Amino acid sequence: MKKINKLGISLLMTLMFVSCMNLDINTDSDSLSSSSGNLATRLPGMQFWMGHTHQTTGFFTALINQQITLSNRGDRYGSLAEWTAANNTASTYPYQAFFVGAAGTFADVYAMAEKEGAYHYMGVIKLFRAMGFMVMCDVYGEMPYTNALGVNINPNYDDGKTIFNGALSELDEAIELFNKTQESDAHTLTEGDSWNGGDVDKWIRMCYGFKARWLNNLSKKSDLYDPAAILEALDNAPQSNADNTIINHEYSTGEVADNLWGDDIKTNYTYIWLLNWSRTYYVTKWYADLLTDFDGKGIVDPRADKLVPSAQIKGGTEWFRTPGVDMQSDIRMTPVGSTVSNWKGPALYDAATKKWTVTSTTDSTVISLQTKGIHSPNYRDVAEDGAILNTGTFYVRPDAPTHLLCYPEMCFIKAEVLFRQGQTAPAFDAYKEGIKAHIDLMNEKLAAGDANIAKKAITAAERDAYLNSAAIGTASDLTLGKIMMQKFIALSFSNQNWNDMRRMDYSPAIYHGWAEPYERTSGNNDKKWIPDGKQYRRLGYVSHEFNYNNDNLAASHPNALKDDIRSFPVWWDYPTDDYKTAN
Repeated sequence: MKKINKLGISLLMTLMFVSCMNLDINTDSDSLSSSSGNLATRLPGMQFWMGHTHQTTGFFTALINQQITLSNRGDRYGSLAEWTAANNTASTYPYQAFFVGAAGTFADVYAMAEKEGAYHYMGVIKLFRAMGFMVMCDVYGEMPYTNALGVNINPNYDDGKTIFNGALSELDEAIELFNKTQESDAHTLTEGDSWNGGDVDKWIRMCYGFKARWLNNLSKKSDLYDPAAILEALDNAPQSNADNTIINHEYSTGEVADNLWGDDIKTNYTYIWLLNWSRTYYVTKWYADLLTDFDGKGIVDPRADKLVPSAQIKGGTEWFRTPGVDMQSDIRMTPVGSTVSNWKGPALYDAATKKWTVTSTTDSTVISLQTKGIHSPNYRDVAEDGAILNTGTFYVRPDAPTHLLCYPEMCFIKAEVLFRQGQTAPAFDAYKEGIKAHIDLMNEKLAAGDANIAKKAITAAERDAYLNSAAIGTASDLTLGKIMMQKFIALSFSNQNWNDMRRMDYSPAIYHGWAEPYERTSGNNDKKWIPDGKQYRRLGYVSHEFNYNNDNLAASHPNALKDDIRSFPVWWDYPTDDYKTAN
C-alpha cells in the first residue's frame, strides 16, 4: 500500500492523460494536482482502469478454468493453465489496475462531485468502489478495505465477509445517488461517460445487475442465499440488450498510451493482454466442444465460427476450425523442453518466395487466438492469395467490445434461481432467452455478408434453428449443467465464469467433459501450490503487500504466507464463516 501513495503523482498523470486535451490551456501542466481538471475530464481515466480491472481478471482466470491455454508450460501464465501457481503468477495485475490505476483518485473526485451536487458522479464512485473491492474479494479473499485508500500506508486487512457486505452496501448507496436530481449547474454524466453515454437508467440497471450476480454467488451459504432478493434485483437489472453496459473499443494506431503500462487506451483490454510479451494462446478443446458438440448432440453452435479460430485451407476453398488444445492430454508435455515449438497452424511462411501459404491440416493442428493489430504488427492473418490464415475470435480483436454487464447474464442467473426452486418451465424460458440474447448481442458487432466467417452476422434462421435443436433441448431435460455451460459461453473471458466454477466445485456433472489439467496429475507438478484433493480457489497475494504491508498480510489468514493459500476458498465459496480454516 505504501507504493500506491508513492505513485500518487504518476497515477494522477495517468488518469488525466486520456482527457488532457480538455484541460484549460492556461493550466501549468507541470503543476497538476488532485484538484486539476473537472468531473467530466476525470471520469474517462477511471473508467479505463475499471475496465482493465474487470477484464484482466477475466483473462487470467480463463487460464484457470480452461477456456484458454498457451503453448509454453514454463511461462508464468502457462503455469496457471496447469495449476502450478508460481509465486505472484498473474496476481499483481487486478490489484494494480484497481488500486494504482483507478482507486487512488476516488476520494478527490467524490469530494469534487459532492461540492457541486453532482450526485450521479458520486454514484459512479460508489459503484466503482463496489466493483473493484468485490474483485479483490473474489480473487484474493482478504484485502484492506475499511482503511484502504486513506492516509494509513499500512492498513489492516478485512475478511471476505466484510468486503462482500461492504460492496453490497456501496451498491445500494450508488443506486440512491443515481436516483437523486443533480444540482442545476453540476456536471452531467453525459459530459464524461464513455460507458453509457450519460444514461443514468443504464447505470442504475448495472448496479442491480451486479447485485443479482453477487447475491447469487452466495449459493453455498444456505443461511444467506435469498432467491427472492436475487429475483427482485433482476427485476431492476437490464431487461434487454438495450440496457447493457458495453465498452466499445477502436482499432487504434497506438499513438495514445496510458502512463502506467504503455498500453493503447482505445484498444480492447483482452486483446492487449493476449498479445503482450509474445505469448501464444489457444482455446482449449473443452471450450471448442461447448460450441461444436454441446450436450454431446453433435450440433454446431452458430457462434462457433465467431468464438473458435479458423483458417482457410486448400487454396482458400475450405475452412478449418481449430479443435482446440486438449488439456486432458499430454500435448503440452510431448515436445522437448517447456515450449511447444512444433505446434503448427495451417499457415506457413516460405522464406524462398517470402510468402505465407495455407497448407493442409491434421487433427493435431491448432490455431492461435492471435490476430493482426498494433501489438502484433508482423502477424499475418491474410495470405498473399487472399486466403484467411486466422480468423481470431470475437472477444479478442483490437476493436472487440467489452461486455461489462449485460442482459444475457441476467437471464442465466434467473434460470439458475428458478431451476433451484423446481420451476423448470420458466427456468427453461430464461435459459433459452439468455442464449438468444447473447447471439443477438454478438450480432450488434458482427456484419452481414462479411467474407470472414468469424465476422459474419448470424442469421435469424441460424439462431432459431439452434435454439430449437436437440442441443438446447426442452424444459423436461433442462439441467443446471446446461444453464451453467451456456452461461460460460456467454461470459467468455469474464471472471464470473471462475466464480461459477468454484461455486460448483468444478463439478464434471455440471461442466460436462471438464477435468483438471493432465499436467496436474502427471507427476510433473510438485503440487505445493494446489495439494492433492484440493482445487484452485484464489490467486496468491500480491508482492506489493509482501513488500510493504507484510505484517498485516500475515495476520489476514493462517496460510497467507504459505504456498497453498491458493487452495483455500474465499468467504462466499464456503458454507460458513470458518472459510480460513476450511482446507
